[in-house]
Amino acid sequence: MSEHRPSASRRPSLRRQLAWTFSALALAVAIAQAALVWFTGHQAEEAMIDSIAGEQLRQSIAQYSRDPALAQPNTPDMRLYVAAGGDLSGLPPFLRHLPQAAGRHELHPEADLEYHVAVGHDDGRWFYLVYDVADHERRQRNVIAVLAISVAVIALGVLAASDRLARRLTGDLERLSLAVRGETTAGQGGKLAELARHAESADLASALDDQRHRLDAALARERAFSAAASHELRTPLMRASSTLELLRGTDLDEHQRTKLDQLGAGLTEITMLTAGLLRVARGGARGAGSVIALPELVGEVVAHLESEARARSIAIATRVPSAATGVGDRDALWIVLTNLLRNAIRHSGGARVSVDWLDGVLGVSDDGRGFDAGQGPGSRLRGTDGEGGNGLGLGLSIVERICEAAGWRITIDSDPARGTRVAIAIPQRPTERESAP
Repeated sequence: MSEHRPSASRRPSLRRQLAWTFSALALAVAIAQAALVWFTGHQAEEAMIDSIAGEQLRQSIAQYSRDPALAQPNTPDMRLYVAAGGDLSGLPPFLRHLPQAAGRHELHPEADLEYHVAVGHDDGRWFYLVYDVADHERRQRNVIAVLAISVAVIALGVLAASDRLARRLTGDLERLSLAVRGETTAGQGGKLAELARHAESADLASALDDQRHRLDAALARERAFSAAASHELRTPLMRASSTLELLRGTDLDEHQRTKLDQLGAGLTEITMLTAGLLRVARGGARGAGSVIALPELVGEVVAHLESEARARSIAIATRVPSAATGVGDRDALWIVLTNLLRNAIRHSGGARVSVDWLDGVLGVSDDGRGFDAGQGPGSRLRGTDGEGGNGLGLGLSIVERICEAAGWRITIDSDPARGTRVAIAIPQRPTERESAP
């Protein structure tokens, strides 16, 4: 069972993941540091408040024994209350429930009001120093605001810096990707390892260089073999073709001429396949920017295969506008269309084959048995079944290779209930690269 892998467009971006990771870590550190600063400052502020209240209470108690009128603190934030002999009537309600024991308390009589109370005892009296800490609370809120602003500024700075850092870290991978796809001149004619700035990406680039070298060597061997084989076949094919032409000029009866025509058709087919192999071996197309008169080309291919279709009781229909034109290698398109049409005639199992042109797409359709689309068009193109199979053999493999070399996009749509349609997207005007001098 094949493992399902997400398409490249759906995979998450490594650069974005690195940027977000750096940002999240930096933001977490900034928030943690701000929280630590606030907590430390808050604890110090609370300790300072308790120290101020305790010191003022001691001074007020000492002053009360000398002159009660002078015992009150000289700041509006503090007030001293005294209860003697257990009489709490002179105390505010929020102080009456406090235990009569020396200590410190934090009270909230109202929602926006906070008091720190220091309680002391001397000479049978209880002293309550009430400290309104509104100024301290305001200062702590200002500290929180400053910390929040600093965290926000750090976050913005980190977002900008993390993207630059992530681009720098993933720059090797992006350069290697562009070089491998051929979208940049970097690395052409040289080693990809020269594009790497880091050890890990250099290892990857070296592995790609080795793989590219092996592929180039294998492709060179394949092209050399195909070219040599095709070249060696052309000489006997030319002799056979010349002999056929000489035989046609002799006195032959109808039966002999029929057999001679069949032999000529087979020879033409072998010549076409040889030309296709040689074209694939070259890895390119000649006359790629030439304008092709499609009605004329389709007519030639149909005329070439019409006798075979008639012998198999298959009707060929064409729907190609008289002014239809495409841009590309005419010989390559002739080989492609002949292979597709011959494959439909011989192996579709239907009674009708059609060739049509619509919106830059040349299509070959049949009403035959088709094949299971679950096997995938790509695998069917590479098949090698013979006459007894579905017929998607060497011919379609050549078609695919020639289309790849010519830059034509080929698609196959097949269903056992409605036959097969092969479509080739052909440009109707020269591309920028083809029109360049």
